[in-house]
Amino acid sequence: MKRFLHLLAGVSIWISFVGVGGAFVYANLPFGHAVCVLEPSANRWMGLGIGALMVLVSLLHLFTFAPRRKKTKTISFDTEGGIVSISVNAVCDFIQKLGDEFESVKNIDPKLHSEKDMVSIELNLKVRTGTRIPELSAQLQNRVRESVREGLGIVDVHEIKINISEIVGNPPPPIELDGEKDPDESTHQR
Repeated sequence: MKRFLHLLAGVSIWISFVGVGGAFVYANLPFGHAVCVLEPSANRWMGLGIGALMVLVSLLHLFTFAPRRKKTKTISFDTEGGIVSISVNAVCDFIQKLGDEFESVKNIDPKLHSEKDMVSIELNLKVRTGTRIPELSAQLQNRVRESVREGLGIVDVHEIKINISEIVGNPPPPIELDGEKDPDESTHQR
């Protein structure tokens, strides 16, 4: 409702601005003063200028503030049956859901970069404390490459880049062996 009222107010202001500007222009034309309600100004050029400016500002407002339809970005590739196009958002959602398969991944924010016949994938990760990042990276890269190839049909994945943006959580508690402290812990405390 609020959006509708905002639109209604914008349209009414725009119409009144165009009307007043048009009246200024019409009143200052040589034939306009007899019919128009507004008195022609002493300086016709100033009145014409003000009216024309009001009309131009109204048109500028119409073209710049009108809602625009977003163009959906897609990735297209050839298959035996023809061309397949998948939206970039759909591919990102697909990859994001793969993160649920990895316990140490808290969040995946995928970005796709498509070049002529190849796709590059950038994964921004938040991982849990204690994660072995090299192992996770290799497993995740393989899983994403395999899933995108088999699940979506995108064969040409150029690279999968992994960025660790945050390590979250508390470190695991030290392990006690038969009532003794962890030997690694005793070397760290002095």
